[in-house]
Formats: sequence, C-alpha cells, structure tokens
Amino acid sequence: MSLEDDALVFLLCAGPPILLLAFVCSEAPRRHGQIWHVSLSFLSGVTGAAAAFFVFEALGHVAVYRPLLHGQQVAEPAMTVFLLAVVGPTEEVMKLAAAMVALRGNHTLARDGFGMVLMAAASLGFAAAENWYAMYATGGPDPGRAILVPFVHMLFSSLSGFGLTSSADMGGRSGPVYLGLALASLYHGLYDVLEFWGGAWHWATMPLVVLLWLFFTRNVRPKVVRRS
Repeated sequence: MSLEDDALVFLLCAGPPILLLAFVCSEAPRRHGQIWHVSLSFLSGVTGAAAAFFVFEALGHVAVYRPLLHGQQVAEPAMTVFLLAVVGPTEEVMKLAAAMVALRGNHTLARDGFGMVLMAAASLGFAAAENWYAMYATGGPDPGRAILVPFVHMLFSSLSGFGLTSSADMGGRSGPVYLGLALASLYHGLYDVLEFWGGAWHWATMPLVVLLWLFFTRNVRPKVVRRS
C-alpha cells in the first residue's frame, strides 16, 4: 500500500474506536483515575487481539479452519460449530482478560456501571487491532469494516461488562462474570454464524445488533445506588 493508504488505514482503525470510547465515557459515572484505567483497558484490548490472532494462526492445522485461512469454501455445519465454540469464546475471553488487567484486582472499581466502561474500552482496543490486521491482510482501507467492527465488538462485550458491574455491586461474587462471559461468547458466535450464512445479506444480523444496543444503552447509564 502507498503512504496515503497507510495513513488512511491508521485513521480508520483508530478513529471510530476512540469516538465510541469518548461517547461511553461521557455517559458513564466518573471514577478516580478513570482515564488511566480506561486507557490501560484499551491498550490491553489491543494486546488481547494480538493474542487471539496467535491462537487462530496456531489453528491452521485444524481441518475445518485451514480452508478459511486460504480463502476456500468451508462446510457450513462444521464452520457453524467452529464459530460458536472457538471464535466467539476466544475473542471474548481475551477482551475480558484485558478489562481485568485494568482492574488490577480492585474489583470495586467496576461498581455502578464502570465495569461496562472498562469492557467497552477493552473491546474497542481489540477492534482497532483486528481492523488493522484485516485491512493490511486484504490490502487496503475498508471504511465499512472500520465503522461496524468496533460497534459490534463493544455491544458483545457489554454483556461481560454487565457481569463485571454486577459482580462488584454484589460484593465480588464471580457468578455474574462467568454468566456475562458465556452470553457474550454466545452472542458473538451467533453474530459470526449469521454473517457466515448471510454473506452479503448483512441485514440478517440487525435484530441481534438492535437488541444488544438496547441492552448497552440501558446499562451504560445505571441508576444511582445510594449506599449508607
């Protein structure tokens, strides 16, 4: 690619995630050291994407995944299982791990909705790195991907973020975190399956995206909890 294309790819990869993150932070409760924790979560998400790429590259010897790496056709039933059982869970685990790095063991920081903010930051960092990798692999800027991927990654991870927030509000119980991660993995995998089946018919994912957006906007601005 030319220098101009390189610059455009960088702007497309970094711009939408940063704008979305600014929106999330503007709607969320304030925290001491918020910029530091959000920035660390975002950068950890970038690292998590690199780790996910390593995992997927290591799967090159798996029969169902090898054709996909080379742009070949894959049997639909096998690919459906792979997307649901491997791709979605792997990416969501990496994003949750990034948010946990930002918490650094202080889970009370996730109270009152801030867990969703950290998960949004982690997922947007992940999406920025994923887009950079994809655009360089395909050889050029992709504005549609640049806008869509950060948006849906943030929505998937809002389920894990709600789990983090609920866990902190309930005194550190781990159940909500595991449930949120399981739901995020399921919805992520389901979205990928719909994309795989639908091909150019991206509208097939819209009901799923709308439901996740409603969930996200309802919970990024939680009710103020009065504590004695």
